[in-house]
Amino acid sequence: MNNPQTNGFFQKYKELIVTTIICLFLTGIYDSINNQTAEIKKWYQLMIGINEKVKVQADNLHRLEKSLETHVQHADERFKDHNDRIRSIEFKTIPSQLHRYKSKIKEDTSNAEDTKTNY
Repeated sequence: MNNPQTNGFFQKYKELIVTTIICLFLTGIYDSINNQTAEIKKWYQLMIGINEKVKVQADNLHRLEKSLETHVQHADERFKDHNDRIRSIEFKTIPSQLHRYKSKIKEDTSNAEDTKTNY
């Protein structure tokens, strides 16, 4: 089985075979690193996209808070204005209504007879 021709072939191309095996091994490592780098890049871009969406949502939330605060302030001011108007109307109408319901005839009830009957 030890053929001198086979032995000579391996001796002659031994360095080439070892170099080829090493190159294939390194190429596999290189491809693996590239695939992992691509995955990392994909996840990184996804995280950047999520981060940007969170920033946009935070900005929208901030604008919504400001808008709500402004609306509440305007509503409070309008309520206060309406309340002040109602109060001023009450002060104008209630005294005049009280005078309307008062009896215009003043009777002296000091000499009134007792209407209570004794049983």
